[in-house]
Amino acid sequence: MTVASSEKMKINIEKLNEDIRLFPQVHPITADMKITHKGVSRLVMLDRYSFKDTEKLTLGVGDFVVLTIKEDPKFPARGLGFIVDIDWETKKAKVLVEEEYRHVLEGEEAETGIVVRSLDIIDKPLEIFYEQIAKRNATGLAAVEKTEEKRKEWFEKFYQELVSLNFVPAGRVLYGAGSGKDVTYFNCYVMPYIKDSREGISEHRKQVMEIMSRGGGVGTNGSTLRPRNTLARGVNGKSSGSVSWLDDIAKLTHLVEQGGSRRGAQMIMLADWHPDIIEFIVSKMQNPRILRYLIENMEDEGIKKAAQDKLKFTPLTERERAMYQAIVNFKNVPGHGGFSEEIIKEAEEKLRTGGTYTVHNPDFLTGANISVCLTKEFMEAVEKDEEYELRFPDVETYSEEEMRIYNEKWHEVGDVREWEKMGYRVRVYRKIRARELWKLINICATYSAEPGIFFIDNANEMTNARAYGQKVVATNPCGE
Repeated sequence: MTVASSEKMKINIEKLNEDIRLFPQVHPITADMKITHKGVSRLVMLDRYSFKDTEKLTLGVGDFVVLTIKEDPKFPARGLGFIVDIDWETKKAKVLVEEEYRHVLEGEEAETGIVVRSLDIIDKPLEIFYEQIAKRNATGLAAVEKTEEKRKEWFEKFYQELVSLNFVPAGRVLYGAGSGKDVTYFNCYVMPYIKDSREGISEHRKQVMEIMSRGGGVGTNGSTLRPRNTLARGVNGKSSGSVSWLDDIAKLTHLVEQGGSRRGAQMIMLADWHPDIIEFIVSKMQNPRILRYLIENMEDEGIKKAAQDKLKFTPLTERERAMYQAIVNFKNVPGHGGFSEEIIKEAEEKLRTGGTYTVHNPDFLTGANISVCLTKEFMEAVEKDEEYELRFPDVETYSEEEMRIYNEKWHEVGDVREWEKMGYRVRVYRKIRARELWKLINICATYSAEPGIFFIDNANEMTNARAYGQKVVATNPCGE
């Protein structure tokens, strides 16, 4: 088949309806269906929400598919196209990519629009009209009714609201309702505070993994985890700190695949009073220049140390130094020896700094967005330019009975201020000028877009959850 002829490929509705008969969840295409959406909305509908023949029972030449066009570990690009040929032995298919998705292709693929991809990253959507999704959703939502008459009544009510777009449910509902799949109908969740123990962290991790594998995003507040280097008497060792454990939880986002191109989303938060808060804020800074700025311009030694720990310096080798010096030697030579002024300036900079600055752990916490839970006390200290205490329950000096209470209650309280009011001892790890911490938040947010800020006291004062005896612990990626 030539590219010219394959350009005219269209969806064979009659064949698709034949294929749909094998899937009782999917409603056949009818003449009155017309909503396909356009551009990104069309791709998202087909890639994330359409019911697919995941086992490829009906996949054949000429079929309309959604596939990974650009295979990138972190940022894969999805697109739409038609099957031109299939090699079942090698489990690969030749696909003609629709023109609007070819901009990410290179070389011959960009010229012809033809790509060869593994069948593992090719999906065949059976619902190509939004009306099909709306009918499946309406069927699933009405299924709880006890009589057939009621199921038909509520199917029609749900369908009319959905198909008219008067009501568009959450994406997980669009994906899951009526599909017969064991997935969540909720987009995002907020987890309870983490119990400060290996078992508590493991259980939290397990629940996050379970939620994300079913399509949900997760919000976590790590403020109940003891600070770095705090004594863990049960194992006669020191804690690796809240931030390292939170990074472990964040890594789940990269590990848990959620059908096609959709990966999980996490929001991880830490309170402004937590002793690890500086490490938390600096941990995602990927810009060496900003880390150097923090070292040279911030007053707080703790901030300088955190930036220094994140910054990585690789000195020039003798060969590199000689090469850059040779380039600089052409600076005052007519024509600069063929080197541009930009290259000469770069060589001078390399010699001046003596090496290259990068960052340690560039993937640290990249599986989550991060935000700082800001309290009213902290913001008042910022306004008054006062010192602010970084503190945590004094677990290192607790008696056996106090540790029993800590293990039972701390993760239910989760706020060092409340814990102190309850009469339990709290340790002040250090003090910091509130404006220094506020300045750090602002610098990092400006140059790396993180951390975000969440006014947790304001949220708890305004939430109607209080009427049910509940409180705001954190927010999730949708709510932040």
